[in-house]
Amino acid sequence: MKTLARLVLLAVLACSFTACLLKEPVFTEGFAKTDSTLGGVWTIEADKANPQKAELALCAPLDDTRYVIHYPATDKGGIYFEARPVVIRDRTVLQLRVLATLSDGIVKPDSERYTLIWIEKMDGGKNLRVRSLRQESVKPRTPAQIRTALETPSTDWTDFFGETVVFRRLKDQ
Repeated sequence: MKTLARLVLLAVLACSFTACLLKEPVFTEGFAKTDSTLGGVWTIEADKANPQKAELALCAPLDDTRYVIHYPATDKGGIYFEARPVVIRDRTVLQLRVLATLSDGIVKPDSERYTLIWIEKMDGGKNLRVRSLRQESVKPRTPAQIRTALETPSTDWTDFFGETVVFRRLKDQ
């Protein structure tokens, strides 16, 4: 039963984090500087009794406005993302663009390869709360409409972003 529960959890997490919903970016300017404390190996411990089965995400600063993220880093279906930070209404969002997957190689430019994740550092940076875009909230909107909605003070972000997944820092960069 633990194995089935773990597989279901991993499938849900992988789908929510990696679901690319847009062919075009939401943001093309106004990117923030990278935060070096996000660099490192992060884990979702689905089975605390067996940490070797943990989901891993690797985040490495590429330059002063971009990261490269590999998630899930322990899976043959892992995805490589370019991540660009944006601060909106005092909240940090990473705009993700799929670069390549281990199974399919380089992603075609005309595919849906952009998404956003809302991140919040917790416990002095030891944990990271991550929420990804909800497909049902995004699909009827254009990237410009999504940006406007996120920038509007009256917008409830829980309408746009789904369930929270918490990553724990495993190793610094």
